[in-house]
Amino acid sequence: MEKQNKSTLKGFTLVELLVVMAIFSILMTAALALTTPVSNMYKNTALSEKTYSLSHNIQEYIQGTLEYADNLYIYTSDELGTEYSTDLYKLAEEYRKSHYDGLVTSDDGSNSRFVRGKIYIMRLMNNADAAKGIPAGQITLREYRFENNQEITSDVTETPMLNSTYFDAGDSNYSFSYALGASKLVGAPVPAGGDSDSYYKALKTDKNNTDIGITRKNLSISIVLDKDPSRQGYVDVSGANSYRAFKSPVAVQIANLPLTNINSRTGVNPTGVPRVRYNDPTAKDTLRLQKDNTTPPECGEAFRAKFNTKVDFTNDIYFVFSYADELK
Repeated sequence: MEKQNKSTLKGFTLVELLVVMAIFSILMTAALALTTPVSNMYKNTALSEKTYSLSHNIQEYIQGTLEYADNLYIYTSDELGTEYSTDLYKLAEEYRKSHYDGLVTSDDGSNSRFVRGKIYIMRLMNNADAAKGIPAGQITLREYRFENNQEITSDVTETPMLNSTYFDAGDSNYSFSYALGASKLVGAPVPAGGDSDSYYKALKTDKNNTDIGITRKNLSISIVLDKDPSRQGYVDVSGANSYRAFKSPVAVQIANLPLTNINSRTGVNPTGVPRVRYNDPTAKDTLRLQKDNTTPPECGEAFRAKFNTKVDFTNDIYFVFSYADELK
């Protein structure tokens, strides 16, 4: 009887334990392999939820700012040239001279005066400005005032427009990148120097090196958001076909820009709105106005676009514009 009780208390052998542990290890490995895609899907979903308000606010700001522009110039930083890149106010002056130089408020004769107004330069920053302490991803605005037909001769303060919490909040370590044109995200191989345990994506137009193909009638901006505690969630891939690979989770928001005022004008390359222009430089006490309505005055380009036809995240994007209802 005692022998039988002792045999029932016998435990597992070492071999049996090793076999069981091996089986559990295999099962755990399989379980992790199955849950990794789910985990990545959860991260992407969480990113979409947390960043929707941020990207949507940026989208609405850009759209609201540019939709009713009187005229619009677009430059990328590589197309500014040395003259404008070092003295941006000269670009504002070139815009003023082209559209508003010599304009007067009415055609009633002696009571007229030169118009007053504002010219804006908005910058979408793909690069940080260390000297000014402005992070990459910020959107800034310069406001140049003009009056009495005087030239714009100096720069003005560049004001950040996005709230600092977009960049400084403890749970919002996001990177913002801007590209002209609308594009979706596609899969990309893990780049050299990237995280081999992560997935990467890129804008399709960037990865395929295709033209962004935008005009005044289909103008759009791709806003790419990626989250990484080190703020280095992307890798710039160099080579014959260079592009930016973003580490998941990453999201893209498209800001379509319907240029309502500009596109309402006829012609393939519409000019600015014809307005009354002062045309007698000998008059001193009163403004004598242009009376020949058969020939509209020069009014400059309503839409000018100077940018690389390929996506290039190393460039900042500049928009020069004004509003007709601010002319006084």
